[in-house]
Amino acid sequence: MKEAIAIVIAFGIGAACGRFQIPLPAPPHWVGVALIVAIWLGYTVFKSSS
Repeated sequence: MKEAIAIVIAFGIGAACGRFQIPLPAPPHWVGVALIVAIWLGYTVFKSSS
């Protein structure tokens, strides 16, 4: 259930940024995106193992 809420919130933030032409609160380069994915993956893996 939490994952569904997170996806809805993320979609809402992206839609609002697109609608009001606000820059997305995300890194514009692939290296930054890879860093965000690595942080998320590390958090997810270690949160579920403890």
